[in-house]
Amino acid sequence: MEETRQRIDRLERLVADLDGRVTLLEQPAPARPAPARPVPARPVPARPAPPRPAPARPAPPTRSTIFQLDFGRDDLEDLVGGRVLAWVGGLAVLLGIVFLFALAISNGWIGETARVAIGAAGSAGLLALGVWLHERKARTDAALASVATGISGLFITITVAAQVYELLPQLIAVVFAVGVGAVATALALRWESRGIAVLGILGALAAPVLTGVAGDGGTMVILFVALASAAGVLLWQRWDWLALSAFAVATPQWIAYLVEGPPMLAQLAVLVGFGSLGMAVAIGHDVRVHAERLRSSSAYLLALNAIVVAAVGWLTLGDTVGEDAANAWLAAVSLVHLGVGLSGRRVLSNDLRLLVLVIGAVIADVASGLIADGPALAIGWAVTGVGFAALVRRGPGSAGSAEGVLAQAGLGGHLGLSLLSSVAVSDPVPVIHGYEPLSAAGAAAVAALAAGCLVSARIAGEKHQHWGTALDTVGLGAVGVLTAMSLDGLQLVFAWIVEAVALAAIARRTYDEVAALGALGFLALAMLHVVAFEAPPESLATGLAGPAAAVAALLAVVGCLVLMGAWAAQAEQPRLAMALRAVAVLTLLYLTALTLDGLQLVLVLTAEVVALAAIGRLTGDEVAHLGALGFVALAAIHAVVYEAPPVSLVTGLADPAAAVAALSAIGGCLVLLAAWTEPELPEFRTALRALAALTLLYLASTAVVTPFESDSAVDSALLSAHQQGQMVLSVFWGLVGVGTVVVGLRRDLAVVRIAGLALLGVAVTKVFLFDLAMLTSVYRVVSFIGLGLLLLSGALVWQRLRPQAPADLRQTPAGVR
Repeated sequence: MEETRQRIDRLERLVADLDGRVTLLEQPAPARPAPARPVPARPVPARPAPPRPAPARPAPPTRSTIFQLDFGRDDLEDLVGGRVLAWVGGLAVLLGIVFLFALAISNGWIGETARVAIGAAGSAGLLALGVWLHERKARTDAALASVATGISGLFITITVAAQVYELLPQLIAVVFAVGVGAVATALALRWESRGIAVLGILGALAAPVLTGVAGDGGTMVILFVALASAAGVLLWQRWDWLALSAFAVATPQWIAYLVEGPPMLAQLAVLVGFGSLGMAVAIGHDVRVHAERLRSSSAYLLALNAIVVAAVGWLTLGDTVGEDAANAWLAAVSLVHLGVGLSGRRVLSNDLRLLVLVIGAVIADVASGLIADGPALAIGWAVTGVGFAALVRRGPGSAGSAEGVLAQAGLGGHLGLSLLSSVAVSDPVPVIHGYEPLSAAGAAAVAALAAGCLVSARIAGEKHQHWGTALDTVGLGAVGVLTAMSLDGLQLVFAWIVEAVALAAIARRTYDEVAALGALGFLALAMLHVVAFEAPPESLATGLAGPAAAVAALLAVVGCLVLMGAWAAQAEQPRLAMALRAVAVLTLLYLTALTLDGLQLVLVLTAEVVALAAIGRLTGDEVAHLGALGFVALAAIHAVVYEAPPVSLVTGLADPAAAVAALSAIGGCLVLLAAWTEPELPEFRTALRALAALTLLYLASTAVVTPFESDSAVDSALLSAHQQGQMVLSVFWGLVGVGTVVVGLRRDLAVVRIAGLALLGVAVTKVFLFDLAMLTSVYRVVSFIGLGLLLLSGALVWQRLRPQAPADLRQTPAGVR
């Protein structure tokens, strides 16, 4: 006791000394006097200057000023009250006109002439009001909304009067529509108003759809006038969004009209008229201002217009007139584009002229392809594409020059035509499904496409990487399709896996990204084929139709995944390597679940757990560690669901040998995993050991109950065998809980102590909730007394063995210390 007091006194003196040193260090150092410097004499001012006030320090920013918006409350009110309300009001009026006509038609409240007159008067009034407001009162937003609403309403009124009620002859309706379109065009150009363009022009284009008018010749005339108005606006304004919107709204309407099969002259008029307007919408502004560079939006719209006009004309004329007329239409479209490109040197820019020439050449190729037949056409286009690839590689101009654009357009166009021709000749869909055999002509066409793309990629890809990537992708896709058309079943899986390994080897040697992605693509195709045909998921319940083929295919997939994962790790791609190894582990698990069942499945899963854990221990592979944990979890789930379900705690084990073997194997795996866990992860090791102990406890609990549920169990005079088993189980849990607590106390292991207390809690819960209702009175008393004695014994052992926390010396009297 005296020695302890001396140590405490010495410790207090050391703490006091340390506190004094810290206090000295925290004191501010004395300011050093500044060195004396000679100060030059200054003239004394006559009047001393007043002292300057100290500059006011800005207040720290508050929460409201930090998150303050860029516009104030007044600006927000102006936006909502001045603009939003105006445009919403205009839209509401426009919808009101539409709903008025619909309601009047359904209820017959007013006559047809009165309806048209009301709609025309209201729309014209809105138009006049908007013009007056804009020109005289400068009420810009309200004026624009009124004008746009009035223009849309006039178009709707004209369409309904001419097409629904037949109150206006077609010629007069066209004249009125031309007048409204001219007014809309003039106002949009004068005021440079995009709002009028949206609600006026697009509203006019959508008028037949809004009013539900069936497409006929008169509707097409009105639609043509509205689209011409949009084209007139686009000649003066560079509004790309309006060009795309006008094309998107008008094109489906005239296509629907042509699908109905009108006369040939009407079809030609619609195709020529709307095709010309589409070209004007696409390039009108660029031609007017003599733009040196063609905008991408204009180029896309021009190409899309040509494709739509050519394709729709070929389909509709072929149905109504014949195949010769359809092919003649394609030839005419190509000649028009070639003529515009060749004769437009002074009007069109160089880029625009080349684009028109390329479009014409491509359509001419399509026409010639439809006239010709057989694989020779696909082979010829592929060879021509290779020639254009050589021009792209050796062309003197840059990629954006005329020569470069023409060569690249020829390359892409001809290989695209080879693709279409090969699809038409081979007809891959029924061949892949097995409905038709693969013909020699179809195989030759697809092979020519693949060879042409891959060769062109090697030639043009040296100078233009994007071309190499695109052509390699198409070529590999053709190879995959040709493989699927030529083979089936297990042979197809093996072929795709061989192609995947070959591409992975190429990517490993050349660092080609397309080859690497192609390898993953072929591997994915092989896996999809296996899951769809050789080993579908329903086989988990019904069994495999062909076990040998399924096992061979899945093992081949696993081997390919492991090999590609190793190569990815060598190429310093850890994420890809980890993903491939993870898929390999999942595939192995799928194979195991397909081929085995019952106790065999559990034992094989535990063997795989040991193998994966050994691999992870030797190589440090995280996927192997995670795979081992996943496999042991699946084995435990299978054992708990089938071999030893939870109901076995009441009814006993149906097959004790299988349950003991399964749960023992799982517990052994968990112990082994805990032993192989790295020392840096003590919590993980403790968790594995706890799971192993819980597994063995579950096995022992089911084993304790099973003898009392067997046919040979003998009931006593006071208690049935079933009740005896539950009483023994409660006592068993109490004994194990007390023993666990004792072990935890002796070795000072908090986890073990907590586990023992938890088990005792489960035993108490079972006795109070289950045994209380199931046992007879005598054995109920025995159960409670026995459990109580066990708990008291555990508490006594706890008090004897539990180390006491040291007392706080600050609260202990000085005489006792």
